[in-house]
Amino acid sequence: MELMVSSVLLVLALTGTAILFLESNRSSSAATTRYNQQALVDRDLARVRRLNDRYTCFSGSCTSLGTSELGKNDFFPTPTATALNGNSFAGNAFETLCNSTNLITQLVSEIGTTPASLTAAGITYSIDTSNQGQQTVNEFGVNYIRNLHRYTITYSDSSSGELLRRVTLVPTTVSWCP
Repeated sequence: MELMVSSVLLVLALTGTAILFLESNRSSSAATTRYNQQALVDRDLARVRRLNDRYTCFSGSCTSLGTSELGKNDFFPTPTATALNGNSFAGNAFETLCNSTNLITQLVSEIGTTPASLTAAGITYSIDTSNQGQQTVNEFGVNYIRNLHRYTITYSDSSSGELLRRVTLVPTTVSWCP
């Protein structure tokens, strides 16, 4: 009888240990998957921030495809002494973009669709440009409405729909908008 009770207790202890071991492995696997997803999001976000920081409208049209680092005078067109308001054609084009919601259109296009490395890991992202926002600025007693040119990137787990990261960015070149 004692042998039977000992055997049952031993089987229960071994079963409990096996279940605990399996759950620990499953939890460790989920943590590894989450860590890998976050590392991929970090890598892609670095790519997006690099494009965001190199986005320039120096020629009057905007791009972030340059390979060199930009200086403080590389984000906006050079003023000209011949124009009445100091703006060249490129300067007027830049000012028009600043006063519209189209300034970030080319940047969003250059950021592109979800990269294959994220898709393979079960990650999707979306870019929301509808939350650009506006700010009223008082200049010499006159109120002007300025567009803030924000956009939000949301990274999600495609199988669960769980939010992995949401980041709102503003291109550096916006700092030079009049």
